[in-house]
Amino acid sequence: MEFEPRLLEDDEVEVEVHTCGICGTDVHQLTNGWKRATFPLIPGHEFIGTITKLGKDVKHLTLGQRVGVCPVCRSCGSCDHCNSSHGQLCFNKVTTYNGQYKGHTTYGGYANKVRLQAAWAIPIPDNIEDESAPLLCAGITTYLPFKHQNINESTSVGVVGIGGLGHLALQWARAKKCKRVIAFSTSLKKKEEAKQLGATDFAVLSDDMASFIQSVDVLLVCGSGKSTDWGQLLSVIKLRGKLVLLDIPEENISIPSASFIYKHIQIVGSFIGSNDDVKEMLQFASETGVRPWVQTVGNSLEEVNKGVELLMNGKAHYRIVITGKGRYKD
Repeated sequence: MEFEPRLLEDDEVEVEVHTCGICGTDVHQLTNGWKRATFPLIPGHEFIGTITKLGKDVKHLTLGQRVGVCPVCRSCGSCDHCNSSHGQLCFNKVTTYNGQYKGHTTYGGYANKVRLQAAWAIPIPDNIEDESAPLLCAGITTYLPFKHQNINESTSVGVVGIGGLGHLALQWARAKKCKRVIAFSTSLKKKEEAKQLGATDFAVLSDDMASFIQSVDVLLVCGSGKSTDWGQLLSVIKLRGKLVLLDIPEENISIPSASFIYKHIQIVGSFIGSNDDVKEMLQFASETGVRPWVQTVGNSLEEVNKGVELLMNGKAHYRIVITGKGRYKD
């Protein structure tokens, strides 16, 4: 697919994409599983590249500078949300792809170049490699709860789903020196890797969970589906604890109300982060060594389709990244 980019605005930059993660969101959108995709569609909302054009009002970035882009590419900058460092919640935000801005559809990082508001082009620390592009979505998605829920060395944390999100959540928990980090998975297959990533304990959800009843202060749900037993998950949370939802299944979930009402459990949603949060996350990752575990594919259509298929078939380990400047037909 080829398209004519809209005119570059004064507060925008153009970024040539070097690497772009293939996110679970891309699958939901490509298959229209969430029933909100607009076609034609070019996915990609976690990517790293270099600036090739600058709008005339952009003074804090330079041509050739390496930046990252997350799922939001524009916000108003003047509302209460933007002024309180919650720009990702701005009512006038524009998403990096499948969004609309002045009558134009936004196209993401599977394209060779992307234009966006300069405020959302985040400088990448020198020691973070291009292949770590998934930090711009999976990384900030799993980092933000640690900030907003004040998760620290006195907190016991559980992570449900050891995949593209969960493997980063475990690393953040280790970097934050949480006193106990329990990985909850559907099988023993990822036990050893979960321990490498930062888990102190590992639990199989189909087994007897008696030893994990009321074991965590905060439970981060990084993967869920039709078979998820929400009553079981609530049982591992301590009184006055929190259930934090990070993934969005294609069907509504059903949570037994008594299980959280009688225990004063809070159910919390969390959506990526502001541009300030992304900067903070990247700096923390730079200092602590938190990185996505990735498989790479090339930048041809055949290679990109291969990467999408690997993710759809549950074979991503743990994040798939498109590498190489430009995009080529086979």
